[in-house]
Amino acid sequence: MYDKLKQYAKENKMFLTDAERALWAILKSKSLGYKFRQQHIIGDYIADFVSLHYHLIIEVDGKYHFKGDQPINDQLRTNDLNRMGFQVLRVTNEEVLHAPFQVINKIKQAIMNIESRSRPSKKAGIAKLEGQINPENNAVSSVSPPFGGAGGGFLGDRLRFSEVERNAWAVDAACSGNPGPMEYQAIDLQTGARVFHFGPMHGTNNIGEFLAIVHALALLDKQGDRKKVVYSDSYNAILWVHNKKCKTKLARTPQTEALYQIVERAENWLRTHEIQTRIIKWETKKWGEVPADFGRK
Repeated sequence: MYDKLKQYAKENKMFLTDAERALWAILKSKSLGYKFRQQHIIGDYIADFVSLHYHLIIEVDGKYHFKGDQPINDQLRTNDLNRMGFQVLRVTNEEVLHAPFQVINKIKQAIMNIESRSRPSKKAGIAKLEGQINPENNAVSSVSPPFGGAGGGFLGDRLRFSEVERNAWAVDAACSGNPGPMEYQAIDLQTGARVFHFGPMHGTNNIGEFLAIVHALALLDKQGDRKKVVYSDSYNAILWVHNKKCKTKLARTPQTEALYQIVERAENWLRTHEIQTRIIKWETKKWGEVPADFGRK
């Protein structure tokens, strides 16, 4: 599926509509101040334009988007992208071609809204001083046993965790050199306990991040847990999992053969199982190091 999407994305870049070409000219110019990519693969979709930093997708809709079942299909697509952590901003061909400044303002406003949501509120600051975070919003609200490594102190700053779901596992990998000895682990956000650990084995950090997510998904599937979520700070690994393919450039050698066999088993599990667990990007800039971090930076 990924290879087909990659080919479609390549073709789309060659045959942009007039509106897409006009908007791309705006987005890639330095005057806007934000970095966007065009025809970018996200999960099973190709986004017209996306800012990976802000997780903002911009879709340019022609007239066919308002006919038949297409509005329903667009909404289903948007719902899927929302579940992956992306916000979708839709603009029409007419807006781009005849009111470009209005489109620019919409984009800037969307980014400002995203930035404002990431800033701690004054009320939250007061709650931090009082040592109280509302426990009813499914967020981390009390100090659990320390997590080890750089992740150990994250619960000390409870203000940052008002957005983080409590019923969750966090995964992370560490690699001494790249490639080098690699290991990964998962930490339960409710208890602070280590759920699993693997390694070390010769590999790369990205492979470790990928395997950690799949390991968590497979274990939760085996336990029949449909409510817990998985946090990872690796965008690449999350994308690989959604694409069901570990897109590593690590050479397959006698030294890495055992790891490749594990990767192939992980890919096969993804192809043969429906993923019902939400995978959420851990926002390091907002929340600090992911709790499963090994503390070796």
